[in-house]
Amino acid sequence: MRVLIKIVAVVFVAIAAFLVYAVIHAAASAGGARVGVCIAYIAGAVVLGYLAARLWRRSAARIA
Repeated sequence: MRVLIKIVAVVFVAIAAFLVYAVIHAAASAGGARVGVCIAYIAGAVVLGYLAARLWRRSAARIA
């Protein structure tokens, strides 16, 4: 179970990194980026990062 929780945490971090990449890529594109979408993507990345940290720590706490 601990391994599964850590895998889910890693997937959350990967999705969060992709969301940040999408915002950077959209901001650098010729068409520009929609502000609302960028804010939502960054908020989603922050939430996923927070959840990943909680999952990782919870799985580490069970080991000890």
